[in-house]
Amino acid sequence: MTEASRRTLVTFLLDRSGSMNVVRDGTIGDFNAFLDHLKAEDSAEIIFNLVQFDGQSLDKVCVRRPIAEVQRLDRNSYVPRASTPLIDAAYTTIKAVEASLSGDAETKVVICVQTDGQENASKEHGWDDLSALVEEKKALGWQFNFMGAGIDAYEQGARMGIAVDQTLSYDHLDPAANRAAFMAAAENTRLYSRGAVESTSYSDEQKRAAGDKYAGRAAGLGQKAAPKAKTNKRSSIVDDFRL
Repeated sequence: MTEASRRTLVTFLLDRSGSMNVVRDGTIGDFNAFLDHLKAEDSAEIIFNLVQFDGQSLDKVCVRRPIAEVQRLDRNSYVPRASTPLIDAAYTTIKAVEASLSGDAETKVVICVQTDGQENASKEHGWDDLSALVEEKKALGWQFNFMGAGIDAYEQGARMGIAVDQTLSYDHLDPAANRAAFMAAAENTRLYSRGAVESTSYSDEQKRAAGDKYAGRAAGLGQKAAPKAKTNKRSSIVDDFRL
């Protein structure tokens, strides 16, 4: 086993839209718990990216840092605002991760997308673009997790091309469920990073602990295509985005 094959690049795409203000402090605390759990991993090397998105911008908070060096969030570094360009943010982030690997086919890749709302502001890409990109990366072994805060995440996850067992809808207004969701993502990432499991899929027990009331309805949910988003005169949330 080479050094690269023991390394995992984890990218967390965190929703910073205005509606997240309702759970701002809980999200900060539970994201920090997620980080702390990853930092406790001593059997695998974890490199971390943190990207925050809203309708105003797509921002790099942390780029390719060893997990031990990643700074915790606080009320200054996490300020919810604006709308939810989920498709554009996810597509741009995935492409940036792809470019950052620069031919490295051995490093494991985990991308976790978190949001509390429906896509409502993308203008450069559509669901079909994003789904095709996710499917391409899944074929290379990339792991994708989708965390929906207080929403039915399964429809949007399916449109992205993310599997039902790697999608989680959590009760963001219940502190215990909110914490359980972030800890499940961290634990699954740790296990995958060290090679103990083959994917970052959520267990039924993890979904129950997170208050996922939509999981039972998700069986057999197919991927739903949507037309490519139309462009408009609003400026892009990002011009040149690299990780």
